[in-house]
Amino acid sequence: MFSAIDIAIWFILKNNAEVLEHEATNDDYEVYEGITHLKLQKLLYYAQGVCLAITGNTLFNEEIQAWQHGPVVAEVYDRFKENGRNNITIEIDENIKSNIRNIENNREISEILNMVYDNFAIYTAWQLREMSHVKNGPWDNAVSQGRKVISIDDIRTYFENEIVTDV
Repeated sequence: MFSAIDIAIWFILKNNAEVLEHEATNDDYEVYEGITHLKLQKLLYYAQGVCLAITGNTLFNEEIQAWQHGPVVAEVYDRFKENGRNNITIEIDENIKSNIRNIENNREISEILNMVYDNFAIYTAWQLREMSHVKNGPWDNAVSQGRKVISIDDIRTYFENEIVTDV
C-alpha cells in the first residue's frame, strides 16, 4: 500500500514526462496541461475508485473528504496548497525516487495508475470536478447526508457499477 502523497507525486511526475515528450516531438495535435491542485485531487479520487473496483482494496489509507469542489485528500491538500491554481512542481529527491520505483515495480498498481491517467488526465480540472459531482455519486451522497468523509463502500460500489463496468 502506498500513501496518497506517493500516488500524487506519481501523477505529477507522469504528467511532467508527458509534457516533456510533447515538447520534444512538437506534437501540435495534442493539448497537455499541467497538474493543478484541483486536478490532482480528482485524479487521486479516480485512482482510489478504480483500484477499489478492480482489486477490492484501497490504493491508499488516507480518507477522501467531501469538500465544496469535490473529493479531497486533506494530507495532499496540505502538502501542495501553496501552489494554489498553478501547476504543481516538485523537487525530486532519493526518497521520492525510491517511492516511484516501488510504485512502478508493482505491476497491478502501475497499470491501474496508467489507466487512470490515460482515461482521466485528458480532462481539465474543472471537467473532473464536474464529473465528481455526479448526482447520487459518492461525493453527492456524502454531501447530501452531511458527512465529511466519502465512504469507501460508496466509492467501491459506484466505480464497480458506473466507471469500471467490465470487471
